[in-house]
Amino acid sequence: MRIFYAFLVIMVAVILFMLPLTEAIYDFRTDLREDEFTYPTGAGVTSANVTLHKPVYDDDIFTIDILSDLAADNATYSGYNTTSRLLDISGLSANTTRLLTISYDIDALEGSDAINALLDRIPFIWMLIIVAFGPAALFAIFTGRV
Repeated sequence: MRIFYAFLVIMVAVILFMLPLTEAIYDFRTDLREDEFTYPTGAGVTSANVTLHKPVYDDDIFTIDILSDLAADNATYSGYNTTSRLLDISGLSANTTRLLTISYDIDALEGSDAINALLDRIPFIWMLIIVAFGPAALFAIFTGRV
């Protein structure tokens, strides 16, 4: 019976390890924001500079998604200034006006330093619990304390 309990302990530790805790924390800390800009380009101009309304969360440029209402545009990110929130966009069609929709992650817990400090430490605490759970449970099983 002890071998069966040991197997259950290992399975529970594996299941706990596979839970997407860091993704859940990221989703809790961020909100998706969409900014819309009507942007005209002149003759021979295929780039744009727009100022985002909020800073990108943790300066993570990979969360920036740019959509244009023109099918001829291939709008792509080409630069982001973290202090001025200026976003550089390239791949636009020249001599047209379009509606640019930019979506990006922002900080949902702005000004909550205590909560942010706790959320920064939760993955470490979670790993510590998982690592300590297995040996503690196995020790309890094999010493007859269960």
